[in-house]
Amino acid sequence: MKNKIIIGLAFATPLTAMALQLNGDHTYTEEINIPTTHNWNELDGKVNTGIEIKNGSNTIFEKNVTINILREENPQDGSTITGLRSLDLNDISTTIFNGDLTINMQGNYAEAIGLDGSTSITVNGTTKLSVNDRENADAIFSAAGHLTLNGESQIDGDIDVQETGKVVINNKSIINGDFNAYDGGIIELHLKSGSKITGSAYSDGDKDEDDDDQSLGVGAGTIIIDLAKNASWDITNNDSYITQLSGQGNIKFINDNINNTYAMDSFGQLTIEHLNGGSNFDLRTNIVTEESDKIIVTKSAEGTHTINLINNGSSNTTGAEKLTLVEIDDNATNSAQFIINHAAEVGGYQYNLAKEGNNYVLASYNTLTSSAMAGVSFLNSNYLMSYVETQTLLQRLGDMRHSGQYGDVWLRGFSGKLDSFSGGKLSKFDMNYHGFQLGADKQFSEDSPFVIGAYVGQTYGDPNYRHGDGSLKSFNTGIYATFFDNDGFYIDSVAKYARQRNHFKVRDTANNHVQGTGHTNGLGLSVELGKKFKINDFYIEPQTQFSYTHQNSASIHATNGLNVKLGDYNSLIGRASALFGYEINSDNSNINIYAKTGIVREFDGDTYYKLNNSKESHSFKGNWWNNGVGISAQLNQQHTIYFDLESSPGNKFDLLQVNGGYRYSF
Repeated sequence: MKNKIIIGLAFATPLTAMALQLNGDHTYTEEINIPTTHNWNELDGKVNTGIEIKNGSNTIFEKNVTINILREENPQDGSTITGLRSLDLNDISTTIFNGDLTINMQGNYAEAIGLDGSTSITVNGTTKLSVNDRENADAIFSAAGHLTLNGESQIDGDIDVQETGKVVINNKSIINGDFNAYDGGIIELHLKSGSKITGSAYSDGDKDEDDDDQSLGVGAGTIIIDLAKNASWDITNNDSYITQLSGQGNIKFINDNINNTYAMDSFGQLTIEHLNGGSNFDLRTNIVTEESDKIIVTKSAEGTHTINLINNGSSNTTGAEKLTLVEIDDNATNSAQFIINHAAEVGGYQYNLAKEGNNYVLASYNTLTSSAMAGVSFLNSNYLMSYVETQTLLQRLGDMRHSGQYGDVWLRGFSGKLDSFSGGKLSKFDMNYHGFQLGADKQFSEDSPFVIGAYVGQTYGDPNYRHGDGSLKSFNTGIYATFFDNDGFYIDSVAKYARQRNHFKVRDTANNHVQGTGHTNGLGLSVELGKKFKINDFYIEPQTQFSYTHQNSASIHATNGLNVKLGDYNSLIGRASALFGYEINSDNSNINIYAKTGIVREFDGDTYYKLNNSKESHSFKGNWWNNGVGISAQLNQQHTIYFDLESSPGNKFDLLQVNGGYRYSF
């Protein structure tokens, strides 16, 4: 069992009421424990102290020292009781704690360590200091003494140092409190990995000012903070000022200013005279109101520092905003670099850090985020899907001039790829797709040149987006009427309805998953006409086609908070083409081999999209070539097989598609 020295309150000396005084040279080889056995209150104007250090003492504590003091009543004169104290400014003494030092102060105006005398205190073991009166008492106060903590420490309370006082904290430390240095006071924090500070710091002032008022900010002090990697500082007030910051620690603002009467907003500002090392700063931003946490460097800046930002898809940005996150004085020595851990996605726009003069500014230059790009690209996929589903008569039914006497049933399948979409901010879109259509038709009568029919179909798309992909499913149905005459002239008209469902899943710049889904409906009408001119077994067939589509609007609510509104639009596509073919006819079979070329133009297609409340225009207007080869073969008067390979390069997109179908004639 360890031996302990338990010091009780000396009732024989009530005017001083000290538990232990340090005088002369002494080494304590046993544990010291000053327990909470009395209510320590003000006694005739004297200050109560757990351990008081007197002038000329040189004391070594080899074992642990524990001080627990309880004060139940409020002092009327605001006097302070102290766990460990040197009182006289002229005191010169040295105290060394080789074991652990624990001071727990309970009650109002109860301070853990107070150094008004010129004493030197060193703690080599673990230090634990706590006060529960954070408004009127400090964990450490020094006006003249020097305190050095070499072991690990836990400090719950403020640290105030002024005049010739100095506090140096080394090793791993957990500090929950503000630390202030003024009128020449010095605080140095050299904290190892795993350390954490929760509080604010202030060392600003005029070093040359001579003023009896020793309130905060009258004269400058010095605060030096060196944070090792994986050490952190959470700043709890909206304004902190320090002399030097170094190391590779993490700094962030957590102030909410709920109890701060003078706070103008919820953001913070850290002013640093000298910055070096490679710190990581977590900054909060509201780029819409041009407010943020901010780093200000006044005298010198060195090293490479990282700014960590949080993506916020729900913000109402326009992409034109700028926000200064780092200000470096024009007269400062500056070789520092600031980078961001990832581009910030705010609203529908992506913001990067750019250097402007000495400052670092967050700006977008209207670059869309991955989720905005994916959501808005629903416009492209729906437009192109509608184009794919409205094809030529040959692609849909083969050579209809060999239709059945009583009717036909048919099945068409197609597969292709759309890529290189050029649409301003929506460029670099591509999509693989495949689908089918199933239909039936019938002539009005045996001698009638009119055929009417209906079809249903499904189309599936696999869009590729920046940093992700998606899916598209389109249900389409329609009716058609086709007219043929004996001179090779035809008119084919189609009315259709389509319902499309889009889904995307991408990763944002912080590698978070973002998803969104949208639905839209469309109505379309297509009219195609052509005439075949035969030259023996060869022929040429000029064709033209007009396709009108109305696409309804759609809304997408992404999981990152971004709301995308897609405007409705009208599309009017015109095609002028020619077929060059060769026919092989026999009693039971007809084979039609052809090549085609032509130009296609979008005459309308103007629309818009909104990223939250930011509106952007978009247009599908453009031209593209349409080329292909194909074959349609009717066998035994009943079975028609047709195949078509199509390529459409253009200034908006490129298409490559394969069509194949089968028709049975009754």
